[in-house]
Parts: sequence; C-alpha cells; structure tokens
Amino acid sequence: MLADLSSSMSAGLEKNLEMIDFNKLRPMGFSDAYVTIGNFDGVHRGHQAIIRKMVHTAKNQNRPILVVTFFPNPADYFNPELDAFYLSTPKEKETQLLDLGVDRVITFRFNRDFANLPPRDFLSGLQEKLGLDKLVVGHDFALGKNRTGTIPVIKEIAREMSFSVEIIEPVDMGGEEISSTKIRHRLAEGRVAEAAQMLGRPYVVSGEVTHGSDRGARIGLPTANLLPWGKKKLPAVGVYATKVLYEGRDYSGITNIGFRPTFEKQMLPNMETHILSFDGNIYGEKLTLKFIGKIRDEQRFSGVDAFLAQIERDKDTARRIFSDDET
Repeated sequence: MLADLSSSMSAGLEKNLEMIDFNKLRPMGFSDAYVTIGNFDGVHRGHQAIIRKMVHTAKNQNRPILVVTFFPNPADYFNPELDAFYLSTPKEKETQLLDLGVDRVITFRFNRDFANLPPRDFLSGLQEKLGLDKLVVGHDFALGKNRTGTIPVIKEIAREMSFSVEIIEPVDMGGEEISSTKIRHRLAEGRVAEAAQMLGRPYVVSGEVTHGSDRGARIGLPTANLLPWGKKKLPAVGVYATKVLYEGRDYSGITNIGFRPTFEKQMLPNMETHILSFDGNIYGEKLTLKFIGKIRDEQRFSGVDAFLAQIERDKDTARRIFSDDET
C-alpha cells in the first residue's frame, strides 16, 4: 500500500522554486512597484480580491506588480509538530498568483532572522530593493517582529518613507469572512464543496502514483495510490468524487482517504483513487486530484462483494455530484 503520509513530510518542495534570504536580497530592477505581502496560503477569494485590485490599477499605470510571501508559514516554523495544514505547496502558490496577472512572486525564507525583522527595516528593504511605491494589504494585516507592524504603524512608516498604502476589505461568503484557517476547518470536516466556494476553485492535491498491494486490481477495482507532499492538508477521512488531472486531461474518479478497514488495519491514512473509464499503467506518474464533493464516510464491509456493491453505488453518487457541479 501507499507509504504512510508522514514519510513525505520533507518531500514535495519543487526544486525550481527560488527562496531568498532577506538579508541577501539584491536590487531587482523594479521601480514604482505595487507590492502586497502575506502568506497567501491557498490563494483563496480574499487573496484574489487583493491581487485583482492591484492588477487592475497597476496595469493602467504601467507599474510592476509584486507579491512578497515566505516559507515556511510562521505557524509551521514555530510549531513544527503541527499536523499538515498547507492549502498549497510553495510552487502551487507561486503559479496561482502568477496566473492572476502579477509580474513576480518573491518567496523569502522564513527563519529566526526574518521573524525578528523590525517593520521599518523590512519595508525599507522592499523600497530599496524592490522599488516599493504602493503597498496593498488586507484589513487585518500585520508584519515584523511579534506582528508589531500593524496598519497604523505601517501608515506612519509609509508617510516617513513616501510610499502609499491601500487597505482591501475582506471578502465574505454568506456573511462569514473567508480565510485560510476557515478553509482548513471545512476540509477537516470533509466539506470540500464549501472549501471550493471559498477558494474560488476545487481544492487540489497532487502527488506521485506509488506501488501498492495491487489488491484493487485483483478484485476488479484498480486504484492509483497517491503520495502527496507530507505538509499538504488533506480532506477528512472519507470517500470523495474527484476530477483526476493526468497529462492535461480531466478524468472522473472516486478517491478514498482512510485506513482501509475492510482489508487491513492501518495506523496512518492513505489516499487512493479509482479512475472511471480509464485503463493504463501510471505508476510513477504525477496526478492532480480536484475534490468536488463528499460521497460518504469510510466504512468497514463484511467482505469483497459488499465492498464492490457499495463502490457501484458510489459511482452513481459521484456522477450525480459531477452533474450538479457542471450546472
């Protein structure tokens, strides 16, 4: 079966992601730049509102648009025992931000020195090296050591350093403010459709297909065992309707996240997908799963026949979920 998820905790960081030490930052040749700063985990609809406002204004003025972010997340850095919680890998985040029309994503390495930066030193560095002219941030933004760089503090620094600050109001859904934390809570409860509404797109998990026990193939239900980045937040244990992206094409699938109680007793969950109407050897290939809706909780069956009968019902449920998602 799939290797346990904890074995990939340090895997999954793309080799072509550039991370920069702030104290080694060199001038990048930008001037009069629009800059925003934040974790941007998941690049949800609230983040998108900030970026789109920047892009709309800056493009009209022919100004560069820069996003400053960092890795690891401060919560992860200071509490490394935390369960996996990232909504996006650093590279996924970079790609999602660039797709919104920004010119450059700068990822700083979050370490003790970075955490201890006074707000003034950080903003001075951005002005000197990145050409900061306008800072665009959310209403609850704060930066610098112990988050002392609150909005009033930033505005005072901006007056002294002659750059402007624009505050973007929060985006809500049904009266509830959208945040990465609330999306994580939805995923932890298996409410992937609600998470997708907050994200503005389905929640995705990518990984490599690994060799398993091949039990599924022997009983007529081949599955792809997926090994994701170990820090990636997974939806709750259960069975989901997923779209499976492979080699540029979307397939329909059913994904189980769980412990396989019918066949064996596992200590850690795994993730396996049965791709509908697909026949091919994809071991070692990369798949991306888009979680569309939850089908049911994981359950234990009396035997193979009962299990396969339920899978047929799951397929019907998945097709209804896909149909509803397209309307």
